[in-house]
Amino acid sequence: MDRKTKRRVLFITILLLFTVLFWSGLIGMKVWRFTYGGEQLPHNKVALEGTWWKPTPDVPIHWHWQLSDPFYYPRDVLPHISVYDLDGELTSAQTVAQLHALNPNIKVICYFDAGVFEAYRSDAERFPASIIGNADLGWEESYWLDIRRMDILLSIMSDRIERWCKDKGFDAIEPDETEVWSNNSGFPITKEQNNAYNIQIASLAHSFGLSVGLKGNTTEAPELWQYFDWSLNEQCWEYEECDYLKNSFLVNDKAVFNIEYTRDPDCPTANTWHMNSARRDLQLVRPANPDYFYQPCIPDNQASW
Repeated sequence: MDRKTKRRVLFITILLLFTVLFWSGLIGMKVWRFTYGGEQLPHNKVALEGTWWKPTPDVPIHWHWQLSDPFYYPRDVLPHISVYDLDGELTSAQTVAQLHALNPNIKVICYFDAGVFEAYRSDAERFPASIIGNADLGWEESYWLDIRRMDILLSIMSDRIERWCKDKGFDAIEPDETEVWSNNSGFPITKEQNNAYNIQIASLAHSFGLSVGLKGNTTEAPELWQYFDWSLNEQCWEYEECDYLKNSFLVNDKAVFNIEYTRDPDCPTANTWHMNSARRDLQLVRPANPDYFYQPCIPDNQASW
């Protein structure tokens, strides 16, 4: 074998070895998705990895959702509640720790808006005017965001998840107002672009070791359930959309939380499906507030369906 042939064989051998090592390395890596604006984030198509909270429909989950009133410990603690859903920016790390100390099974969800701009938030100056759209009707100082601009938004949302949620000891996030494409946002956003944004928010949560729920986006649940750990829905009984959640999250052993405001949920069906349904006041106030209303399908002192 002459020198050129030896060098050719050596080159091919090295190339084959590199190829094997390269693809072997990819097997254990997360999938990378190229987003709008050049930002790259890892995501798993199926959210199976990680040790974050993954609630199932096996037993009823008794939960308290409080957003309009600040949550104070122990004033707003309720008996038999195992999940608290609270404003991430306004709730302190001390409060989260106090709730966890009540029972090792208690989980605390970090709420924040991921699809609208709120002028009163502490990081409001980070949102350029070019991505702020029409008013989110019914909610003061709230405006839809151009969620196609992930090159801008993902860093902001990452910081929120880290500072407001992860650093305070929350177990999960509830990213709200992410169903932008079907609202009058002022931007020509498609369902596919909206789904891509939701997937990236889920990936961010998992990158911090946090559980994440799909908030709203009910008709998109069949396309998004595999990226999320649970779902929180408002008024699916009123709008006859609960089947979307049953046939995506519930059949895949992922918990669903549902709230109705203007009518009672279909409790016999919800209980048969193992959906955590209840009727609440629209403002989601504290328990001692005169406007507080809470009527769950399964009483909070009941441990089975």
